[in-house]
Amino acid sequence: MKKTGGRGWMAAGLLGVLLAAGLAGGCDDDNYSRDPAEGMGLLVVDNFTGTRLRVYLDGERVENVSSGEHRYYDLEPGIYRIALDGSDTDRSWAGDVDILEGRRTVMEVRSWSSDYREYDVRIYFD
Repeated sequence: MKKTGGRGWMAAGLLGVLLAAGLAGGCDDDNYSRDPAEGMGLLVVDNFTGTRLRVYLDGERVENVSSGEHRYYDLEPGIYRIALDGSDTDRSWAGDVDILEGRRTVMEVRSWSSDYREYDVRIYFD
């Protein structure tokens, strides 16, 4: 008679330990060292493109984000219209973004899109 139950339980136990370790760590992203100020939210624009990004908040130009860098923007909680424009390219992106009190709103910007006119933007809360 062949015994197979031991390995199955071991694999399930290992999976449970890994899952518990991931949940215990929370969703705090160690890539970003700055926390929001009291009563504020924090926008992080992380530029994974090969060009400098021009950033606009509600139509007003703010500091650029260099290629391979990220920049922090302290904002009051609310919904902001954000536009991104490549300094050396025709790519752009625009959309409404929620800024939550006491949280980071992270925008990861990449130029992987099959459409050469638009950036790929992933937004998540940290």
